[in-house]
Amino acid sequence: MARRVPLHDPTTVIRYLEEDGGVILTDFSSIADVQTVNDDAAPYIHAILEDRARRSLPRETSRVTRLFGRSKTAREGWLQQPNLHEVFNHFLRTESIPYQDPNSIKISTDPILSSAATLDIGPGVKAQGLHRDDFIWQQTRTTPREKYSIGSDVSMGLLVPGVNTNAYNGATLFIPGSHLWDDSRPPKAEEIASAEMSVGEAFLFLGSTVHAGGANTTSQSRPMHGFFYCRSFIRPEENQHLWWTKDEVRKWSSAAQKQAGYLTGSPFIGYCDDRDPVDLFRANDASVE
Repeated sequence: MARRVPLHDPTTVIRYLEEDGGVILTDFSSIADVQTVNDDAAPYIHAILEDRARRSLPRETSRVTRLFGRSKTAREGWLQQPNLHEVFNHFLRTESIPYQDPNSIKISTDPILSSAATLDIGPGVKAQGLHRDDFIWQQTRTTPREKYSIGSDVSMGLLVPGVNTNAYNGATLFIPGSHLWDDSRPPKAEEIASAEMSVGEAFLFLGSTVHAGGANTTSQSRPMHGFFYCRSFIRPEENQHLWWTKDEVRKWSSAAQKQAGYLTGSPFIGYCDDRDPVDLFRANDASVE
């Protein structure tokens, strides 16, 4: 089983992540907020299922993308918790001093949103293959490590179950310590742990940790809300900027705008017309529009 720790103890959360690669947060959300996010995703899940039924396709997994904008509770509540930011920043904040000028100030950039989605795992869906999430950025490991090194990860994932999860409905599987393996190390069945969770808990893990979604052998679906972050200088998995209107983004908190990439992550990365993208939303100059 995955180890558990309250999110209000970020020091221990960080230690468990460095040791195991994943940890269950026991006080992540209220049950009411989980239900609200379930409700936020439900219309989109229903539309996907209706479309599949109309085309006589199996139910399988319904993927509701763009959850960051579609759920205010997730965006402004779950993802703005200071202790969660502390953990994300510990592993994914990037700091450097430019070489060309020894008097330069240190540049520090925080992680940004890579993707956010609800995965509704239908009855009978088979388990995923074991994998590392950071493979999408072509991360490779040629030598194993005895101890975790800060700066070695480029991404992290946060999974929030919409229902209680267990071995029968496909609780997330992960291998403690696999974030220290090289790519030649094959997993053994006895090494696989189950991140079984109650509603209100969340599973936080490093992009280098070997994991998979379990098989759903029950007659009910298993919704899982996933939020994934990456370092500020790499390309996010989901290109969501094309979807949100200016009016929608204006309503977000500045912290959420920053996480989604609407504020520059360094002196230069992400600028639009030589300024923060969000400044264009606020401009009154008709020529900007």
